[in-house]
Amino acid sequence: MSFKTIVVPFDFSPSSELALEKACELAQQVKAEIHLIHVRSHGTDDQIASLERLLTVGSPSYEIQNKVHREVLVGNVPDELIRYADRLRADLIVMGSRGRSGLVAMALGSVAQRVVRSAHCPVMLQTFLQTSADKKQDSDTNSGSVASYESLKASDSPALDLLARAISLRATDIHIDPLDDKVYSIRFRIDGLIVPYCNVDSGIAERLIHQYLVLARLDQIEPFRPREGRLLLPSHLNEVETRLTTTPVTGGSALALRIFEKAQASFALDDLGFGEKALETVQQILRGNEGLFLITGPTGSGKTTTVYSMLKTFAETNKNIVSIEDPVEFDVPYVRQMNVDDKHGVTMTTGLRTLLRMDPDVLFLGEIRDPESSDIAMRAANAGRFVFSTMHTRDVASTITGLRNMKVSNQSISTSLVGVINQRLIRRLCTHCRLSVDVGEECRQAFEDYRIALPEQIYESQGCDHCRGTGYSGRNGLFECVAMNQELLDAVTRNASESELRTIIREQGISNLISDALFKVANGTTSYKEANTARWV
Repeated sequence: MSFKTIVVPFDFSPSSELALEKACELAQQVKAEIHLIHVRSHGTDDQIASLERLLTVGSPSYEIQNKVHREVLVGNVPDELIRYADRLRADLIVMGSRGRSGLVAMALGSVAQRVVRSAHCPVMLQTFLQTSADKKQDSDTNSGSVASYESLKASDSPALDLLARAISLRATDIHIDPLDDKVYSIRFRIDGLIVPYCNVDSGIAERLIHQYLVLARLDQIEPFRPREGRLLLPSHLNEVETRLTTTPVTGGSALALRIFEKAQASFALDDLGFGEKALETVQQILRGNEGLFLITGPTGSGKTTTVYSMLKTFAETNKNIVSIEDPVEFDVPYVRQMNVDDKHGVTMTTGLRTLLRMDPDVLFLGEIRDPESSDIAMRAANAGRFVFSTMHTRDVASTITGLRNMKVSNQSISTSLVGVINQRLIRRLCTHCRLSVDVGEECRQAFEDYRIALPEQIYESQGCDHCRGTGYSGRNGLFECVAMNQELLDAVTRNASESELRTIIREQGISNLISDALFKVANGTTSYKEANTARWV
């Protein structure tokens, strides 16, 4: 089959739902685009409301795999549909038929029959045999009074429906951005990659953004400044934390939502992806019970999840655990958490001073970002507290440079710092469809360069229904884990350069991120192609 463009007329009836399901199956097979069309008569619901309703139908996973366009037309259904298909040069129309008896169909002339007779492309009919309940639903749908939006789905608004769809796809972020003054794009971040979801009319996008601002309890008085907040969600989404950031951009307002599932706030340490040696290093540092332990990496590399997983190991030890974060990403019962609140004078620095007077055993400082916060963190660690914090650095050696750049003396670093983790996230191969392949020459050379035992076989991505055709499902951590031993501490004290520190770390047999990625290629966790994405670090 060579279908590239499939048109699906949709009137919110069971028969049109059946047609959409069939069209999605076809589109997935041949990588075709779907155009989902709703034709309304003059005088019925407004076009934006119809588009909002149309946005809630269809399987989210199909939309990620296949491009789905939505449009609302006004006029006579068969005429508008045929004109649209001609203008688009569609390859196929897939539509539902209610399965009327022959005499009734001949007398009334169904929409489907009129399209079949007049369309200039093939038409596939999906016949839906109606029960009495279905007929009543059709009658209600076509009675001239459009059903309320809430009756079409379980959620309470288009904004919540979009959030639920993103969660069903394991998305960690939603991005709503203007393409021009008429169209916005909606994209999801899934397994670390930005994936287009759909384009929507600017009227829909502006209403979505407004609903999210209301859910975040942010005022609408000053739309021309950046705003941040946390969504207050209904009970059926109470296992999800969602953080909002919106800012004015060319063409309108852009909005980003960061989605956290509370069940994933922390994991057992051995579920994060640590290799055997790296896990032993982490456990050794945690047994020390004092000093500064830094978890580093770029934004979105899983640093906070790693910190909470380590804090969880103290939860049953009668330790007083406190934190100050900007903002608090997960609410966890075993940590007394303080949120940075600049409006009321609670900065990272002033909040940290307050927390130090609360007799903490373990302290989590959300991020070391300036000389003042680094100085307080060092003092707390030097006073016998166990301090955890994060920094944005590219590897362990550059973390020492980062501390030096914030005016922390080499003496303070060597007396307070007990360990550093640098990390990234890499996609896991889908275990349902991963394909065993021979080790190629390039891969063989990489294993030899990093002195890692060459596996007999490796796996590559293939794609199936479980992974939405991507070949990957979920993510795993890549780690460089260093406990500050005497050799490293002496090197820091004598002001050794970053490159010298990096050499010492390698000579001690500690894997860098690329080595760890290759280990995960060897054990089938990820593919060699995916491991190559770690080469930029």
